Order: sequence, then C-alpha cells, then structure tokens
Amino acid sequence: MDYADSASYRLENIDREIRDGQIAIAFRQLPSALLTMIFISFLLSVIQWSVIDHTILIVWLVLQLGVAVWRYGLYRQFVRDFSADTAEKMKKMFMKGLVVSSIVFGSASIFLFPSHDIVHQALLSFVFAGMSAGATTTLSSLKHAVAVFLALTLFPLMVSLILEHTYTHTLMFVMVGLFWFMLFVISRRLYNYIHQSLSSKMLYQSTFKELQCTEERFTTIFKQAPVGIFYYDNACVILEVNNAMAHILNTSEKILVGLDMNHLSDKRLIPTITAVLRGEDGNYIGPYHSTLSSLDLHIVLHTSPVYDEARNIIGGVGIAMDITERVDSENTIRHLVYYDALTDIPNRFLLMERIQQALIRCKRNQNIAALMFINLDRFKTINDSLGHNIGDEILKDVVQRIQQNVREEDTVARVGGDEFVVLLLNSGTGYEQATSNTERIAEKIHQAIAVPFHVEGHTLNVTSSIGIAFVQNENESANDLLKHADAAMSHAKKEGKNTTRFYQSHMDEWIKKRLFLERELRHAVENGELELYYQPVIEIETRKIIGAEALLRWNHPKLGLVMPDDMISIAEESGLIVPIGEWVLLSACRQCVEWKSKAPRGEQITKIAVNVSALQFKQHNFVEIVKNVLEETQIDPHLLEIELTESMIIDSLEATIAKMDELRALGIRMSIDDFGTGYSSLSYLKRLPFSTLKIDRSFVRDILVDQDDAVMVETMISMASIFNMNVIAEGVETIEQFEFLERHRCRYFQGYLCSKPVQVNVFEELLMHDVQSCSSHS
Repeated sequence: MDYADSASYRLENIDREIRDGQIAIAFRQLPSALLTMIFISFLLSVIQWSVIDHTILIVWLVLQLGVAVWRYGLYRQFVRDFSADTAEKMKKMFMKGLVVSSIVFGSASIFLFPSHDIVHQALLSFVFAGMSAGATTTLSSLKHAVAVFLALTLFPLMVSLILEHTYTHTLMFVMVGLFWFMLFVISRRLYNYIHQSLSSKMLYQSTFKELQCTEERFTTIFKQAPVGIFYYDNACVILEVNNAMAHILNTSEKILVGLDMNHLSDKRLIPTITAVLRGEDGNYIGPYHSTLSSLDLHIVLHTSPVYDEARNIIGGVGIAMDITERVDSENTIRHLVYYDALTDIPNRFLLMERIQQALIRCKRNQNIAALMFINLDRFKTINDSLGHNIGDEILKDVVQRIQQNVREEDTVARVGGDEFVVLLLNSGTGYEQATSNTERIAEKIHQAIAVPFHVEGHTLNVTSSIGIAFVQNENESANDLLKHADAAMSHAKKEGKNTTRFYQSHMDEWIKKRLFLERELRHAVENGELELYYQPVIEIETRKIIGAEALLRWNHPKLGLVMPDDMISIAEESGLIVPIGEWVLLSACRQCVEWKSKAPRGEQITKIAVNVSALQFKQHNFVEIVKNVLEETQIDPHLLEIELTESMIIDSLEATIAKMDELRALGIRMSIDDFGTGYSSLSYLKRLPFSTLKIDRSFVRDILVDQDDAVMVETMISMASIFNMNVIAEGVETIEQFEFLERHRCRYFQGYLCSKPVQVNVFEELLMHDVQSCSSHS
C-alpha cells in the first residue's frame, strides 16, 4: 500500500470511527430519553384526561409504552452486539424505532387535540415544545434524526392548529413553525459540534501517532489543515504551502512555491512577513488584494520565526485565514441596521447619528443645521386601497425625487411608513438666509412630489406636508431637533396639507394636547364619556323619520364636547378605533331595539346606520363581532345598516366582497358612504352588495348654482335606480335643495334642514312630532 492509499485508508478509518461514535452517543442516551418519553406521555394523559375520550387516551398510552419497551430491547441489543461491523445495522434499527415512536407520539396532536379548548390545546403544544427541545439534544448526534422527529411530531400539531381557523391558533401555528425552525437550526449546530468534536478527537489521536512515527505524517496534517499555512526563508521566498493556502488565494501550490513576497503588489502584508526576521511575531487583520487571482479578500495573518538547532532564524511560518465572508456578513448586518430595507437610504438610527455629528460641526463652524420632516398626504388611502406593492413603488420614487432636489452632502432618511427627513448640513450662516434656502428647497420638493405617479396602470396624485426646524440653542439634541421638525410637519397637515411650516414653540403645546387627547381617549369608554348622537334619515315622499345614523361624540369632563374631527384621526392612528367601533355598534343596536319597543312611533324606524372604519372592517373576526352584537341585542338584522366608505373597499376587493356577502347573509344591509369622492366605479357598484348609496354633501351643497354638481347628483340617482339601490342625499340645508331632490326622485335625505345630529332624547322628541318642519317648509 503506497502513501496515498495509506492516508486514504486512515481518513476512512477516522470517518468510520466518527460514525460509530455518533451512533453510540445516540444509543447511550436512549434509556433516559425513553424514561422521559414515558413520563411525558403519562403527564400528557393526565392533562388531557378531562377533555379527551378515556379510551383514546388509554390506547394511545399503551401504544407509547409498547413502543418504549420495544426500543429498550433495541438498546439491549446495542449493548450486546455493537461493533464497527454492526454499526450501520444498529443505526437503521435506531432510526426505525425513532420513526415509529415519533409517529405514535405525534399522533397525540390529532387524537388528543381537544376542539374549542384553547387552554388544553396550549398545554398540549407546550408539552410538544418541551419534548421537541429535549429530543434536539439527545438526537443531534445522528444527522437526520432530529429532522425526522420534528417532522413527525410538530407537523401534525401545526395542521391541527391551522385547521382551527382563528387568529390565536394562526399565531400559535406561526410560533410552532418558528420553534420548529429554531430547533432544526440548533440541531444542525449540535450535530456539527458533535461531529467536529469527534473529528477533532480522532484527528488529534491520529496526529499524535503521526508525530511519533514520521515526518511524512506531519506533512499530511500540514497539507490537510483547515487554515492556510506557508513556510518561507530569510529572503521571504515561499518554500511550501498547504492546500488551504492555495484555496484561499484561488491558485495552485506550484505557483505559490518560489514566490518572492518582497515583490507583492499589495504592500500591506510586508511588515507582518518581515517581522519574523527580527525575531518577532507579526499580525495583520484587514483587506488584501491578490494579483495572482485578482481577488479582494479580508484576511487574518499571523507569522512566527522558524529556528534551527542553534536558535538561528532561518525563516518564518505564516498562518492565514480568509474572513471575507464574515466581514461581508458584518457589513450586511450593519447595512440592515442603519439603512431602510425598502429604499436603501439611511433609517432613523443612522439619521440620529448624523444629526448629532452635524450639531457638533454647526457649533464649531457657526453654520445653521436644518431638519426637514416630510410626510406624504393621502398616501395611507392609496396604500390601503390599492395595495402595499403600489405604495412601495411610490415610496421608492419619492426618495429619488427628494434626492434630486438636495445636495449630495445632505442626508435623506426614511423614519416611518411615509415619513422622510432631510438633514441640511449647511442651510446658511444666519436665520434669514437659512429660512430662505430651506423654504426654496422645500418648494422644489413639493413640486417634485406633486408630479403624478404612474404605477401599474394607475395615475396617482400625492402631495406633501413639510415641517422645518433649525438649531435654536447649543443645548439642543438630535432628538429635540427631530421632535421640533415633526411638530412643524404635523402643524402643516393640520393647516391644510401640501404646505410648509417652520417650527415655533407653540407647536409643542398642540402636540402635547394631541398626546393628551390620545391618553384620555383610552379611558373614555370605561369612564362613560362617549355618547352617540343621532341624525334623522327622512323619507322625502312622506316627510317622516324612517331611521337614524349613529354618530360618535366625546363628552370630556374638562374639555367638554370633543368633535369627531379631533377624535377620529387620533383613534385611528392609535388603534383605539377598533374597541370604540365595537362600542358604537353595540350601543346603536341597543338604542334601536329600545325605540322599536315604543309603539306606535317606534314602528316607523326601519333602519339604524352605523359607520365602520377601514381598520375595524378589516379585523379578521369582524363578522363574528357583528353576530355577537345581533345576539346580545336581539335586534332584527334587517334594521342594521353598515356604512362603508369607497376607499376602504378597493384594497383586497375579493376578500371585501366575501365579508360583505357574509354580512348580507345575516340580513344586514350596507351602504356606500361619501359616494363620488373616491374611486367610484360602475364595476364596484355592480359587484358589491350595497343596498344604499349616500351622495356626499359636497355635491348637494352647490346643486342649485353649479350645473356640474346638479348633473352629477342626477346621474347618481339614476345610476342607483338602475342597480336597485336606495339613495340618501347628505347635507341638505335649504328647502330649494330638498325640492330639487324631490323632483329627481331621491328617496331619502339627511341634513340641517330637518335636524343636525342630536342626543337620544331630542331625537325621540323629533320622532314624536314626525319632523313636521320639513313638510311645512315644502
């Protein structure tokens, strides 16, 4: 047997010993694993005893015990018969036992999974999670053992969870999936660790023997070392290299041997290489360009002197590692931390660092730093209506438009969904100059963003609100500057949008008031501060009240009556609109039932209309909430009419139609509110199951003086008639408007002509008098 065959034989021997060691580790842990499995099975049976049929539990437990006994028999056979010759057979026996045990244990996810009992379902999931975690440690010595166990135990559990069709179970499904993935990753690392440990152990033993026997074996180790190693003489000429060194430089040993390193084109390594000639160790960590293979690498190089018997330096040895992949990963992670994933511009973290640096420079150079806070108007409507893919394209286009209108040294960052910040490093040396310069830049950005966006066949118009803040004093921080710019932007939105506002100290008070209102609104429901006002819906032909629209009001103990314009936006931004919306729906239905019980006047009430926000309607359990309200209040479903706006039905149209069909199947009617102000389309009216179309007050207001509005209203009434829909005109304030609607056969109206939204007692008085004021006017 020649040297190559001998080395190959020894390597095969090591691999076989590693394999045998892995199998032995798995079997030696089997008794404790079986005891744990039996204990867990008994524990699970006790836990599920009250919710699962006892026969099923007992049969499952007996199967578990039988499998455990069988596997213990396999363990005894391992103790008697294990050897290098029987290793593969033993491994197959172990895997067969593992598969059977996993199937039986995993079947608990199907047969011991109690329906409609989330507590016991969660307990079962916890037991499976614990068992899976334990199995990861005991089975990781065999390459596929953990994967087999996790697949046969956790997959049935995930199937059972997802079939429950609830938000909680979907969340549990995701968590189990993530847990599965985590355990799989951990098991791979454990497997690699065990494999590497066994490999290191065997390699060490082999190396020790090699060093005792011959220099030839040392050469083998040198060649197979996982790091690059090279020897060189006092002239810095390479004498020998190993395979890893050639691999790192992507070249051959023949080319490297004899290379004079004094003539390397990249001189950064020379001091480290020549340090050994002075009897010193050399170290280098950093970039290196290899002309041999045109590679740009990051390497770690350590050099040490080599001595002869007389302790004379005869050269050096270098050990090199390629850390390019690690450095690239670190750079990638840093990029992810400091840059926005969608637009690839700085995010809030990097922005705050640059603001802090800019503040230091401004104090030193007497330049004024300016921060420009940009928010897109109407973006949320587009994003919710047409989908996030279109919204993302607009955001990326907005970044390009902003960058084209600022200097290269300025920073453009994304700090929120549709919020951008521009840091102007040098806006001027005086506030007058700084104000003029930043206002000019802001106007250019306004104009750039206002240019229509063309995305996936849509032409979309977006405007921007911009707030600007300057460094006011030396004590201001980056947070202060960003907060001031944000306050100025919020003020620009409040004052009509598509405009620019500079920060003034009084804006802080407005922001504080808004935060105060949000905090107070959280307690409004439980403190009984919310109240429903009702605006009558009048049948034009009879001049009688036939229903009402429920409108939310907030009676704050200190601020008094807070109107919807100040309340709804806060509720939507904070997410409070969902619980508040449920309260409105429940209260309105209760009130309607109370009115219907008061004969004879209550009999003329045929509808109660409730506005539903987009956020509320998109809740996965919205239909269930409505069903609960119907059951709790015992209201006739045909009396309830849910009002939806146009913008909220465009996004996920098929899902919206499905949800509306569910509501209609319950007997609930639906109306489209503010029709004509959004994305009106005949195709929507044809497909969506609306029973009522509400004409927005903006069209009704000028029907007597604006021919376009008059034609628009006539068209809407005719169109609704074609689709067999009722029409309600909103905002009717004059008898002339009423007569116009009457001539064109509009069936219902709302407006100050008869009544503004009123408290329940006032509405009941109107109901008693049939709102005769309308007929007297006519």
